[in-house]
Amino acid sequence: MTQHLFLSLGGNLGNTKEIFEGAYPLIEKKIGKISVYSSIYQTEAWGPIPQADFLNQVLLVSTELKPEACLTVLLEIEREFGRERKERWGPRTLDLDILFYGDVILAESDLSIPHPRIEERKFILTPLAEIAPLFEDPTSGKSMISLLENCSDRSQVNRFV
Repeated sequence: MTQHLFLSLGGNLGNTKEIFEGAYPLIEKKIGKISVYSSIYQTEAWGPIPQADFLNQVLLVSTELKPEACLTVLLEIEREFGRERKERWGPRTLDLDILFYGDVILAESDLSIPHPRIEERKFILTPLAEIAPLFEDPTSGKSMISLLENCSDRSQVNRFV
């Protein structure tokens, strides 16, 4: 059964825009058709480690894969682009996260859907509200535009492309 999958892309090492463009065909080949691309946004790094600004984007993908299979493929794609998981919130070439998988709510040791802390992160909510303003978080029932309007994150999120 086809599911709508919202994915976030992020990165701040290397030419992030080129890395995103290289990841799109792999996502389409291994996960499913990308139907909507948000703009790319430049955002301040999140967390305690001083580092370069990030570029962030959200995609809407149609997939036949189960959530766990999507996660496995996303981790493989990250590795193909040189992602090394050394420190939490550290710099990275490519970070791919499952934000929503239809209306599925899942809490496993290695995968939580919806992605935890979405409502606290303007760099995720801004592109989500751009492409799916009325999509509702299955846990809170709130739309993306409502979550963005009520987000306590005051960091700068600026359209890059």
